[in-house]
Amino acid sequence: MKIYLSFCLFLTVIVCALGQKTYSKNYYDTGVLKEEGWVENNQKVDYWFFYDKNGVKKEEGHYDKNQKVKWWIFYDAKGKVVKKSEFENNKLNGFTIVYEKNKIIRAEEYTMNKKTNQWESLEAFKKDNPFLFL
Repeated sequence: MKIYLSFCLFLTVIVCALGQKTYSKNYYDTGVLKEEGWVENNQKVDYWFFYDKNGVKKEEGHYDKNQKVKWWIFYDAKGKVVKKSEFENNKLNGFTIVYEKNKIIRAEEYTMNKKTNQWESLEAFKKDNPFLFL
């Protein structure tokens, strides 16, 4: 029984050491936080936050093996949302929603970094994409 428990403990330690995910923070030379998020096998994974030199959030979103994926949120110099975009393999792929003064002013659609469609109002976007608003 002791051998079995020792073996299980050994296996657990090995598995954790090989694929250990850690939370990383990097700073500007001034000491202001530059970026923070999860690292696994020396690659950015899961959710990350990025800040400008004044400490204001610039962008945040998902990584998978150092590649932007899923939804990302981008901010202006005052920390207000300017757009939300879908990514796949580090390329715009899906919708981008553009904001001005906290209101949606435009929607765009991308396929592997190429704009394929644009709507100049939320109403037009909803009309063409009703399945998104069920």
